[in-house]
Amino acid sequence: MAKNNKQSDELFKMIAARHGVSADEVTRDMQDIIDATWNNPDPAARKRQQELFPDGKPSVEEFIRVVAKQVKQ
Repeated sequence: MAKNNKQSDELFKMIAARHGVSADEVTRDMQDIIDATWNNPDPAARKRQQELFPDGKPSVEEFIRVVAKQVKQ
């Protein structure tokens, strides 16, 4: 798990540098987006969330891991 956290930290730092913000701001913004998306009332969106994240709302790191896996397939 430590490897994933290090990879996530490096990813957040890279994104932050590209946009002139802090890595913490990138993480907060991503969490805000996940929170907003998770509150989407659309039944199709809710179904997809449950398929991708059966254990509930993901952390930023879990979101990235699951979505990257989906994109790779």
